[in-house]
Amino acid sequence: MPTRRSFLTMTALATGVGLTPWALPGASAATPTLELTTYINDRRYDRTAVLQWEARRLKVAAERLSHHLPAALSAELGALLDDSAPNVEHVSRDREKLADVKLRMGREAIRDHLAPDLAITEPISVLAAAMDEWSASRTRVDSSLGTAQGFLDWFNGRTEQNDERSMLVANPDHYLISSPRAGAQEVLEVTGGAMLAAQFFIDYTDTAGVPIEEDPLYPVQTSGWARTSDGTNIGAVRHQFRDNPGGGFSAMLTVAFPATLPPWMFTEHQWHLACEFSNWVTGYLDSAPI
Repeated sequence: MPTRRSFLTMTALATGVGLTPWALPGASAATPTLELTTYINDRRYDRTAVLQWEARRLKVAAERLSHHLPAALSAELGALLDDSAPNVEHVSRDREKLADVKLRMGREAIRDHLAPDLAITEPISVLAAAMDEWSASRTRVDSSLGTAQGFLDWFNGRTEQNDERSMLVANPDHYLISSPRAGAQEVLEVTGGAMLAAQFFIDYTDTAGVPIEEDPLYPVQTSGWARTSDGTNIGAVRHQFRDNPGGGFSAMLTVAFPATLPPWMFTEHQWHLACEFSNWVTGYLDSAPI
């Protein structure tokens, strides 16, 4: 069965997708144009390929929620479910609608909705991590605008202010991302390649022994362990950034999963990383125009 990555590759070739830069909303001729480029396994993908992935996941998330919502909220998802084909044209609109529904549901309703998933995924995650061996899922995203420290300051600020909308809107597979305190996040999401949602808590203040190597070429970074509610390590992150000589910056994004998971889980999560960080970069640049 083809992976999402191979599907997107075939789609791009079939439709002749080019490397046209993705302009920020309201950009004029005098405004620098933002170009976002993703590298997965040393292969280059333009912004359109990532948006195609996001369009398909928007529909999956909308379908998941629509069967468990009151009619008023379910109707909000109608536009996402009308067209079965990925529609890049409406991704910006649809990601906002989906985030609206999640926020209107509220944290407790989201937790209740995903409780059957979590009853399965938490013990599986603990079992998979029992051997304390890890493998990495890695993606690089290059932005033609902005700076490494500027982006990380923006991201940390969103976390510290518990800006749930900024966290949810970045990826359709984010169902709850809340910050109980500075430097920490509760996350309920469907990781790349998974069929069920998982819950974990990331502590960006606890970096000791994170099983992802530091790259001296990327001097700006954030890292931390992902744990279950009882404190069991089930993964880790280390996201590293650098300014580029020609302008803009690069983000080397890495998540450590238990090495016992099937290989396609690592491959599919690369697209998850590409989606969320591309959207966070645009959020950063929208809030502080270059």
